[in-house]
Order: sequence, then C-alpha cells, then structure tokens
Amino acid sequence: MEKIFICGHKNPDTDSVASAASYAYLKNHLYKDHEYVPIRCGNVNDQTKFIFQKADYVLPEYMKDIYPKVLDSMTTSVVTAEEKDPLSKFMRILREKNLRFMPIVDSDNEYKGMLGVNDVTELFLRDDREAKPVFTLRADTLRRSLRGTILNVGKDEEFQASVVVATMAYDDFNKHVEKVADEEHTLLITGNRQNILQDAFKKKYPAIIIVGLSEEACKSLDFNGYEGWVFYSPFDSSQTIRCVEMATPIKKLLNYVEPASPYDYVDAVADNISKTSTKSLPVVADGKLVGVITSTDILKRKHAKLIMMDHNEATQAIDGVETAELVEIVDHHRLGTIKTSSPLTFIAKPVGSTCTLVYQQYKLHKVEIPKKIAFLLLGGMLSDTVIMKSPTCTKEDIEAINELSSICGVDAKEYGVEIFSATDSLTSRTAKDIIGTDFKIFEEYGVRFGISQAETVTLAQLSEVKDALKDELLTVKESNKLDWMMLLVTDIIKEESQLITTGFAPAEQIFAYKKLEDTLFFLPGVLSRKKQLLPEISRILEEISK
Repeated sequence: MEKIFICGHKNPDTDSVASAASYAYLKNHLYKDHEYVPIRCGNVNDQTKFIFQKADYVLPEYMKDIYPKVLDSMTTSVVTAEEKDPLSKFMRILREKNLRFMPIVDSDNEYKGMLGVNDVTELFLRDDREAKPVFTLRADTLRRSLRGTILNVGKDEEFQASVVVATMAYDDFNKHVEKVADEEHTLLITGNRQNILQDAFKKKYPAIIIVGLSEEACKSLDFNGYEGWVFYSPFDSSQTIRCVEMATPIKKLLNYVEPASPYDYVDAVADNISKTSTKSLPVVADGKLVGVITSTDILKRKHAKLIMMDHNEATQAIDGVETAELVEIVDHHRLGTIKTSSPLTFIAKPVGSTCTLVYQQYKLHKVEIPKKIAFLLLGGMLSDTVIMKSPTCTKEDIEAINELSSICGVDAKEYGVEIFSATDSLTSRTAKDIIGTDFKIFEEYGVRFGISQAETVTLAQLSEVKDALKDELLTVKESNKLDWMMLLVTDIIKEESQLITTGFAPAEQIFAYKKLEDTLFFLPGVLSRKKQLLPEISRILEEISK
C-alpha cells in the first residue's frame, strides 16, 4: 500500500507534531487506499514528550528528509540463484525469465555477488587453446548437469580437474595422458574402452564419466579399490563435455558488485549503476539481499507523497520537499512561497492552532474523537494559544478546547499549566536546545531572517543564560546564511516577552519595542510570534526597503 507522509515543520513544536499524529489517525480511518504515516523532521521538546505520554500515544517517527531513496524505487521481487548452483541452472533461469543478470546468494539469502550474460560469455569465448581449462566441480551438480547416475561415490565432494577424453588408441592415449594430465586433477571421459577403464580404476582420477554404454552395462563394471567418482552419462562425448562445463558452480564465476543500501539516495546510486555491466545494483540490508535497483527504476523513481502540517513555506519544510508530490496542506499561518506542480487540498484558517483545524475535520467527517487523540489535540491547542491567552486564540479554538477537555476529563487551564510546567527552565537547558526547539526561517523584502520562540513561566532566569543565547544566535545565523536572527522568550504567566537578536541596525533602529540593552528588547503583552512579532518585523522591513 502506498504511503503518504504527514509532517510538520522543522524544529517542531507541540502543535506541529500533535496535529500530524491526529490527522494521520483520521485519514487512516477515512481512507483505506493509502497508508497515512505521521513523521517529524526534528527532535521534540519536553513539552511535546509530556503530551504524548499523557495521551499514551507513540511519537511520530523521525525522518531526516524525504528525498527519493532506493527503498522507494527498487524491485523487491527478485529472481536469484545460489552460489552452489551449476551454471546450467543459471542459464536455464535466464532463458525462462528473459533476464540479463541475477544476484547470487547463499542458502541463507546472504548476498554473494552478481552474474550476468556477459560474464558467462567470457567463459566460452576465451582464446587459450594451448591451455587446458581447470574446472571446479561438485559431484551433486555434475550429476544433475549430466542427468545421469552415480555409479561409484568418491571421497571428495568438490574437486578441481581438467577434462581428458579417451578417443585415441590405447597406447597413444597413455602417452598423451602422461604428457598433459595431472593424475589427481583429471576428469576422464571414456566410452566402452575396457582396457582404458581398467587402468583408470587404478589411478587417482577424482572422477570418471562413462559414455556409450547402457546404464545396466555400467553397473557390471568392477570399481573395487577406486576412490574417485564414477558417473554414467546418457549423452555422447561432446555433449558430456558441454555438461561438465555447465556443471561449474556459479561461485567460481561471480563478480562482486558493491551493493546499495535501501536508504541510499537514488541520485547517489545512479552514477554507480551507470558504471556496471548489468546497469543495476543489488540492494542489501544486514547482509541479506532485499532487492535490485536498475537504471529503469532510476528513470521511474517514485517521489514521496506529502501532507504539510502547521506550515506552508519551503524554508520550514522537511528537506527534500522540492522532490515530493505535495497533496495537501493544513495550516493556520500566513501564506508563504511554496510552489506545487499540481492542484492540492489546502485547509487554512486564521485560528490559534493547526490542531483546531484537525479537530474541525473530525467534526466535518462525523468521526468520533478517541480520548488519546483528544489529549493530543487539546495539548496542541493549549500550547499554541498559550492556554487561550494568545491574541491568536479565537472563539473556534475555545469551543474546541472546551469539548476536548470534556472528552479528556480535565480542566483546560489546569492542564495547560501542567503542560507548560513540563518545559524545563531556561537554566536547565542548553542554548542550542532553547533556540532550536521552535525555530522558523522567513524571507521578506530581500532579507532572510529567523525567529525562534521559547516559552517559560518566568523571565527571571534569562539574565543567567543571555550571553550563551547571544552566542548561539550568531552560530545559527551563520549556519543558516541569515541576515538577522532573533529569539522571542515569552513569560506565559505575566504575558510579556523579551527579544534577543543578532543585531540588524537598519531595522532595530525603528523597532516599536523598548530597548533594554544592545540586541535585547522588552515586548509587553507580546505572546505570539505569528500574530504580534512577525507583523512588526514585516512592517519594518517594508519601510527600510523603500
């Protein structure tokens, strides 16, 4: 079943993660033709962990990016042969399946190598008439290739030998064998030549193949004292030689091709595939063959399908969003710059939380909200509306919060305080964690800037971590190639904030906020980045752009 991923923004906050999980539950309930998978593209904060624990619900899986991967495009129904199989079986499978190559495995499906038509062709096109080829043979595969019977069991299951055919007169044959054959590495093919057979049974040949006699006549021969294998072949000498060649175990011809991983990027393996003779790569996980990816698969690569939650700007989306097929957006922010190649569903309203929009979808489709989902939705709403204190909070949010509180059996305000209390104090967190937890990038009037927000129950500790936060802001600014970076630290009890910046003189000179010191400002009554701080930033940037 095809998957559709549902993902919030980078540096996910509670609303982003909770809305993705809750929406995936609804989608899977309504539609059975796809599997809707909630994911997150960043680490979650303690507040989000608390809410999911309270709901007894599994956090969405972390996914670094959504670029096409080998796993999404590879062929999983793969025809294979085992390394111990004879070449005859390999060639038969190629003909029957109309294949050009096959991955070779062992009896436990461990990947061993690749073998293609070209590799086999080289075996039969060798130009070495003076040298006698040495074959590595196994008794069981040789018997199957000959389609004959074993008349005498030898001591070595596997042996190496050159083929000698007894077609000369007795004396000439003996002289010839002395010149060209190593007794312990000779496979003799002979017909009804009693004198040659009797001599052969006294030698150390690892195997003898008898042709031209009936199987019953062969059984009357005396093999007493002979320690090698004796086979009966129903074919003539030339056909039998062919059978010996085709009994060569595949492992002796193997060409080891470095495999791909299911999680390699398709673009990364494309070049390696173009360099192989088979225009393909085996795909291996934990040593086991799991598939094959070919040049055709590369051309037909599958792009992930994605639903964006709580954002609609490419700069805030999971890496690789430009390669994905965007099918839906659910958001409560301003419209950004995301572009799509085809129409999509866009659910957007100026409410205080994306979880409110998801709640309304449950109501629209008349789907009962389970208690676990109610806890997730309620947590996302209370977090994003700052326990209904934020100016972004609407009547629709409050109505949803009241109903969900009833389902959960909790007091909304008390639960809200519990949620924010789950967030660690500023002094117990690293500067990187404080800034990275809820961080978004914007671009307006040619200025690329970032705003992070951290919520706390008191600003008293800010002075202790302020310098570390300023240093980290500069690091984030450089690593993301920003012109301006800010951190909004919000006291949800007193309903006020302080803004720390990296400095951007043209803009900060005309801020409407009180300056406490260089790159530090006081914002009374400001709780919302989206509805209060961002509009002020936009106003300033527009003004200085004129």
